[in-house]
Amino acid sequence: MLLFKNFIYSVLIGLLFVSNTLFSQTAVETDTITVVETDTVTVMRTDTVIHDSTFYLSFLYPPAEPPMVYADTLILDDGVLPFILNKSRIDLFPLTPPLDKKPYLSLAEKFLPGKLFSDTHNRNYSYKKAYNYIVDNRKDLIRYSKEDLAGEVEKITEMESTVYQNLFKIEHDWNGEKVDKPQRYSPKRRYWVWKGTHFLQFSQTNDSKNWDKNGLGNINLISVHSFTATYQKNKWKANQTLEWRLNLANNSNDTLRRYKISEDKLRSYTTVGFQAFKNWSYSSNLEFTTQLFPNYAENKTDRLALLLSPFKVNTGLGMNYTLNKSYPNKTYPKLPGRKVAFTADISPLSIQYINVMKRVTNPSQFGIKEGSSLFDFGTTLNAKLTINFNKSVSYMTRINYFTNYHKVYSEWEHDLNLPINRFFSVRLYLFVTFDDTRVKDEKYNYVQLKETFSFGFNYTW
Repeated sequence: MLLFKNFIYSVLIGLLFVSNTLFSQTAVETDTITVVETDTVTVMRTDTVIHDSTFYLSFLYPPAEPPMVYADTLILDDGVLPFILNKSRIDLFPLTPPLDKKPYLSLAEKFLPGKLFSDTHNRNYSYKKAYNYIVDNRKDLIRYSKEDLAGEVEKITEMESTVYQNLFKIEHDWNGEKVDKPQRYSPKRRYWVWKGTHFLQFSQTNDSKNWDKNGLGNINLISVHSFTATYQKNKWKANQTLEWRLNLANNSNDTLRRYKISEDKLRSYTTVGFQAFKNWSYSSNLEFTTQLFPNYAENKTDRLALLLSPFKVNTGLGMNYTLNKSYPNKTYPKLPGRKVAFTADISPLSIQYINVMKRVTNPSQFGIKEGSSLFDFGTTLNAKLTINFNKSVSYMTRINYFTNYHKVYSEWEHDLNLPINRFFSVRLYLFVTFDDTRVKDEKYNYVQLKETFSFGFNYTW
């Protein structure tokens, strides 16, 4: 009985060794080995055909799962070292031949696929086969051997960098007394400051032919140009403003002309002053207004107004008050805040002169009779307020008031500018006048009103 048990154990152990050997053995038949030598690298390629030594093992041992591959790990063999040293760069060509996965794995490779450095692709066999072929047949391709690498390693001499030494080098023999002092820079002061504002905008209205209100479609072209020059030196200061407004509209009812001038005004305002105290100064002012182009009655050749017909001159002496104040932007501190500029000219002693140089149809609309002029003494008040809510949006209002203590002439102007970008804006303009020297109107009395809402080009410098 004991002998039978020992025989059974011997048979089982023998079968275990035989199955393990058959499982891990792979017969590799080498057809050709091609060796190509270049100047800097030796490339070796093997063309192999794999044949299974046993067929039945494929039924007993199915293919294993893909093993763990470490892409940054290279398994080297001592026999391959001479060929690795012959390369100029390691990463130019792969150090291993094409991977041929084993059809049958050993027990360790089958049940421990994640084992580190497991040779699941049979790399070492291809290395040794190629190495033996080179040693036996092409020894002339071997350039280095282990004997060539014997000996002490040559030490590399490091060069000390002098970049920081020259960068932070200090000259101890420097004498500051010998260096000339820098010349004081005094920027040239600008006494004149120029500014300009330009508007070229339009508005359009169109009605159908069967409109029950008998509407008239038209296109309005609005052109506004304003130039301002400011001078200040010590206590003297001066301000010059030149403004021209033109409003054109097409008129299909006029058979003689295709357009109509609804507004044409050229205005020049000059102020010269000497500072008295703080924001007040003694001043004198001169205002001149007229129009440039002739304006005609509808379907007639009668001229309603033209250059210097009429023209108005107003001059006076008094006091000037100027206030410029800026407020910080509390919401966005880095952006400019609100700015307020206020100017007022009070002239208790002033003279106003109105005249018509050429014949016009109705001079009474200017407050004078035909063939005569108007010369008045009185008091004049000119005030202007400008508010910049932010960098873009601005509002301006201007008041002009003159009285000879019997009659009154007044202008009140409003201008709200809402820019869309640097060159385009929407503008709302309102102009109100009061003149009791004109013929009284049944509906509006002595008041005249003009309102414009436009869109177009806007530029400020």
